[in-house]
Amino acid sequence: MSHQRVWRVSFVLYLMLLSWQLLTPTTLVSAGSWDKLIHFTGFYVLASLALQAEWHSSTYKFLLVLIVYAALTEVLQHFIPGRSFSVLDWIADSAGILMALKINTYFPKRFWILSRNRN
Repeated sequence: MSHQRVWRVSFVLYLMLLSWQLLTPTTLVSAGSWDKLIHFTGFYVLASLALQAEWHSSTYKFLLVLIVYAALTEVLQHFIPGRSFSVLDWIADSAGILMALKINTYFPKRFWILSRNRN
């Protein structure tokens, strides 16, 4: 299996896991002050996997799709028992996506595990 295929499969599996976590009804107590960090980290990982998969023609358009996905999950949470819509969660999601872009463009790909440029 090629490295790019590994990244793509990882992205799809993580997207499914993240969607399940975000859209499943919950009776758990709120994560409190950790909530925004959890949102940031979840979408940081998603965007990092997407950037490593390199299956998009435009990085910015693809990240915009992820930001719209983050907004959609927040809207859908309004209709799920135990969940609620939060603009601050969406901002944390978007910040994670933008941080992944910044880090991915700042560090050369040779520092990433499984990078195709790795010797």
